[in-house]
Amino acid sequence: MKEILSKIAEVDYYVRWYSGQHDLGIWPSRQAGGSAEFETISEYALGDNPRSINWSATARTGGHQILKNTRLTETNLAVFLVVDLSQSMDFGTVRVTKRRLAAEISAILAHAAWRCGDRVGFIAYGSDVAIQWPLRNPKDYRLLIPQKVIETRAGGSTGTGLAQALSKLPRKRSLVFLISDFQEHPEGIEGTLKPIALLHDVVSIVVWDPREKILPERRCIAALKDLETGRSRTIWLGGTRKAAFQKRAEAREERLRAMFQSLSMDALWIHQKSDYVREIGGLFMGRRRAN
Repeated sequence: MKEILSKIAEVDYYVRWYSGQHDLGIWPSRQAGGSAEFETISEYALGDNPRSINWSATARTGGHQILKNTRLTETNLAVFLVVDLSQSMDFGTVRVTKRRLAAEISAILAHAAWRCGDRVGFIAYGSDVAIQWPLRNPKDYRLLIPQKVIETRAGGSTGTGLAQALSKLPRKRSLVFLISDFQEHPEGIEGTLKPIALLHDVVSIVVWDPREKILPERRCIAALKDLETGRSRTIWLGGTRKAAFQKRAEAREERLRAMFQSLSMDALWIHQKSDYVREIGGLFMGRRRAN
């Protein structure tokens, strides 16, 4: 854990929507309070607070429009880390396993939430929901979340508990980081993510290992084990198998990218040698510029 915490760097995330939380923070909200600052003049709509009407601006329209003052206050966000703990996350041939990589990324995101004064919730899943921690100040979560990611062994096949995990999210709009290797079939993942993407701001972080895309250079006979089912098999890695394997892996990644794009979700592909601090920071800098 000391090594993971030593990798924590400052990353600022950014959201594209107005927060609806009530506690003080750094994010803009249209739930005006006593210390709210003026943002702009906009048209009054039925149901708005009559006390927000700007009578001077309304008079200048000759009564054709009723205008109001829109004010912003600063509040916090609800941030959720949803992490895949299925058996396939124990695979790793470069530096660390995918599970360890997910722990490192979780530590960085929890630290970022702590810096921003936001509350963090944690949901971990395998074949079902293995861990569910409520929203709270993430000071302690910076250590506890990566520790639980490493220690907890959730049974079942990849992705089967994703729907249950996402059903634990609140109805109020939140920033959700979904960390997984997404080994389930893309069509099944899309059906699960579609209703969540409409409600929440979801950022998918795909953790992967180079051996999931490229087979060894030399031809060989290899004994392989499926981490999900525990089954072992000896196969010949040579001839046309290498090219076909790489082609299938690339096609699957393209389907995932197309799915995330169709759902208007940001996504990152991160492997064990990635400079993931720079990549995560670059993603959110791009969101800031786009906004």
